[in-house]
Order: sequence, then C-alpha cells, then structure tokens
Amino acid sequence: MKKLVVFFYIDALNSSFLTPDVMPFLSSFAKKHSIYALENILGYSFAIQSCMLSGKQPDENNHWMPYFYCPEKSPLLFKILNLMEAFSLDKLQTLRYLIVRESRRLFFNKGVQANNIPLCEIGKISLYPYYYMCELPFFFELRELLAEKSQTAVTYIGPPKRRTNLHSVLFEHLRKSKHENELIIIYHDTLDELGHAFGPNSPQYFNSAKSLDSALLATYRKLTNSLGKHFTLLVFSDHGQAELKFQINILSELTKKGLKLGVDYICFVDATLALFWPEDDVAKETIIGILNKIGHGVVIDEDLRKKYHLNFKDDRYGEIIFVLKPGGTFVPNFFSPFNAMKGLHGYFPEEDVQKSFLISSARLPYYCAHIKDLKNLFLNLFQ
Repeated sequence: MKKLVVFFYIDALNSSFLTPDVMPFLSSFAKKHSIYALENILGYSFAIQSCMLSGKQPDENNHWMPYFYCPEKSPLLFKILNLMEAFSLDKLQTLRYLIVRESRRLFFNKGVQANNIPLCEIGKISLYPYYYMCELPFFFELRELLAEKSQTAVTYIGPPKRRTNLHSVLFEHLRKSKHENELIIIYHDTLDELGHAFGPNSPQYFNSAKSLDSALLATYRKLTNSLGKHFTLLVFSDHGQAELKFQINILSELTKKGLKLGVDYICFVDATLALFWPEDDVAKETIIGILNKIGHGVVIDEDLRKKYHLNFKDDRYGEIIFVLKPGGTFVPNFFSPFNAMKGLHGYFPEEDVQKSFLISSARLPYYCAHIKDLKNLFLNLFQ
C-alpha cells in the first residue's frame, strides 16, 4: 500500500482565520488532531524556507535574504545598468524601474525580482540565482536524503510553474505516480498575493481563505477514503500578514541629513526591513542616529544578532539592519516605486503576525518546536 504525506504549505495564513465561520474544516481539523505553534525566524519566506529545508538557522545556512552585498558577484547586467546612472535615471524612478524590469526579463530572469534598485548602487548588489522553494539547494539535498534513507520520492507542486488548480494537479500526479513512499509538497501563495494587494482583512483574502478551506476538505476526504491510515496531511503556514498602518521614505530621511546614496552608504530597502553598508564610521553613526529617531523600528544590535541568528561571517546582509514594527513599510522600496502593499510581513518572530503553525492528521514521529525542525520531521515521516 502506498504511503503518502501531503505537506500543504500556505503562505501568509493568519492563524486567527482558523475559526468555524471562516475556515470550518481547518478549524475542526486543528481541534481534532494536533496543532503546533512553531518558533519562527526574522525574515521573509526565502529565509523561512531555507531554514526549514536545511534544518539550520540563517547564520548557519547563509541564506537569509535572496539579495546581498557582493560587488564581485553582481550580475553583468547590473554592472551595465550601473553605468546608465550617468543619464541621471535615478531621478526618474518609474522609468528606471521599467528599464531594470524589462532588462531582467530579457537578459537575467533569475532570482528575486527586485527591480527598483537605484542604478548608482546596483552593481554592488548580488542575487542568489534561485528564489522559489523548489529551486533552493536545500530542497535538492532533502530529496536526496529521503531517497537514500527511506526510498521516498519528493514531489513539489506550486510556483513558479503552478499557481492555480493545485488540487487538480495533485490528483493528476497521483493517478500517474508509481512511488510506494511519497512526500508531496504543495506551495500555495495566493493568500500572500491577495493580502499584499488588498490587505489580510479584505473580502478578497477572506473569500480565498474560505475557498481554500473547502478544497482542503475535499482533498482530505478523497485521500483518506482511498489510503486510510497510510495518508497523512500536514498543513503549514509560515507567517501571517499585518494591515498597513504607516509608511516611511527612508531614503528621503537620509538625504535630508546630507547622506548621499552610493557615496556615503549602500543599502537595500525591502518592504519591512532595510540593510545598510556605510562608507565609514561617521556615516554609520549618522545612519544609526537617524534610524533611532524614526521611532517606528529597531536597529539590530549585537545582542539581537545573536538572538535571531544573524551573526554572519561577512557583512553581506548589512553592517546595519533596521526592522520596522508591525504594520509599517518602506515606500518606495527596492521592489517597487509605487504604492505601499496593504498587507505586510517580515517582522520580529515574536509578533503574532509572524508566527507559524503546523497541523497534522497523524501523530508526529518527531517533535517540532521550531521551523528548522521540519527537516528532521520530513526525514522521519517514513520510518
């Protein structure tokens, strides 16, 4: 009899939605079986997925952000775009964004699509040539380990190839699959996209959550009826989302104090955190002073670097790290020059919006307290 584990990964499902009126199946599923609150890390899904698949903290696997400071590894396209700053395109944000986006689409369509990096510094920023969960080196390592340890196949269903009809794709795959042991990872990012666009309390997010719940119920019933105790459903969410409360133009704040981007400092401004590489100690102290006066975030000091496992061997992820409080965002940031997202995440792991959870239909063979424990869980599921 085939032994099947489906790990249904929901990006950005707030645990507060696990109620009978919004998600009746998952709500009752969690009460009937086991739900685990997993300790999370500081960061976005790239960092979370790297941690859970490698079983290591960010400063152990060296994968915290999909972008990093490394001039010698910056793509050739970025170096060419850097030369275009001579035409003062950084003053025309929308035009610059379109030039970078279309250039990447044609010549370097790898890695995270951070298409609003200022041209004055783009030649000093590098990207990992992968971004999605199924592209990470840790995914391939896990697949090899499961094949060696328990002759288990690992199948991934989700973006970038699939974003819709995931349940239909699952059953079509199972109809053809000949594997005796199989772990199927389904990655669902629709809620994350809807939350960013409309907010996590919007009708669009709410209706999508209800539809997802119905689809999960149908999938669970069908697979339980056909496989019985040989089927296990794991439902996981890596974080939730917070409603937009405030916006900060961090580059403007630094410019007001006389600091020039590309001269006094290099930075990477994400939606809810920013990384800085100052030119010298004077610039460093000035930047820290400005960030502390903003009052809507926290500068990561040495103690916090240790606490959140951000003690990297080099400064690729910033000499200065600044994290906003829940509901805050940087506008513009290096992904978009346009309006702020209405739903946000990437805050400190203690915040409710950043908490992850795991629900299992069967008793787990390995206790999970932290997202990094998921790797060992996967390795022990088929023993």
